[in-house]
This record gives sequence, structure tokens and C-alpha cells, in this order.
Amino acid sequence: MDTHRLLKLLVLSCAVTASAAFNVSTLSFDEGFSPLFGGDNVVKSRDGKNVKLHLNRYSGSGFISSDMYDHGFFSASIKLPSDYTAGVVVAFYTSNGHIFEKRHDELDFEFLGNIRGKPWRIQTNVYGNGSTSRGREERYTLPFDPTEEAHRYSILWSADNIISLPLDHNC
Repeated sequence: MDTHRLLKLLVLSCAVTASAAFNVSTLSFDEGFSPLFGGDNVVKSRDGKNVKLHLNRYSGSGFISSDMYDHGFFSASIKLPSDYTAGVVVAFYTSNGHIFEKRHDELDFEFLGNIRGKPWRIQTNVYGNGSTSRGREERYTLPFDPTEEAHRYSILWSADNIISLPLDHNC
């Protein structure tokens, strides 16, 4: 079994465990989130359970949770733009920076933009008290093309562990 498949199985197992351990339920967008910026670039699905974030020449888009969480399972299905994206950052993250501006905590996936034909890189960050000295940054080359279709990226955060891995589109 290759490493990518093993990591996928590990995360899927963790997701099932997290769901049972944390009694995880899915919220509609309006129940759990609100637009942060980008106005019309935050597009909700008809059933209100999904949202698409668009980027145009004037603005990106983003949203924020309505509540704060100590732990949980956070997941997003992301398809990256296939055009020239150097200088564009797509991120999926948890943060308390709006409360602790100088010493925030953060867990994230960052896609650092790309030049057509080059492999995509992802950066994961773990900050404690606003510093990588209380965490770390890691960069990886993705083993798949994140522009061909949506892929799931998940963070499982328990009282004792943090697991953050990209999953392929088959999960």
C-alpha cells in the first residue's frame, strides 16, 4: 500500500472517530457562518449546506464561523484556479486572531499560488501564541493536480492531537 493511500485511510479513520467522539453534525452555512469579505463572491448553494468562494479582479472572498471552537473536525472541499495564480493565496484555516491580535493561535492549509506547468505546493502552519517558535510551518509538493477537480482538506483537532492532511477527490 502506498504512503498516500495509507495517509488517506488514516485520515478517513480519524474522521469517523472524530465524528463519533465529538458528536459532529453538519451545519447549514447560515447556522454556522457568515461572510467575512467579498460580498457577492460568497455564493451559497440552494440547500444552504455548501458555499462557493469566488475570486475576481476586484476581490476574493471569505467567511467566518459564528461560534468559537476549542476542538473539532474542520473540512473543506477545494478546487484551485487553473490559470496563472502567482501572488494569490487560497487558505483554509482556524484562527483566533480577531480576539488575540498579537498572540493568536492558528492551524491552516495555504496554497501559495502557482505558475502554469509548475507543481503545486501546500504550506501547513501551526502557530501557538502567534509564533512559529510555538508551532511550525511545513511545505509540501502536492502529488495531484488540485485544479482538475475538488479535493478535501481536513483538520482534526482534539485535546491532545492535531492532524491536518489533504485527501484526494475519492474521499
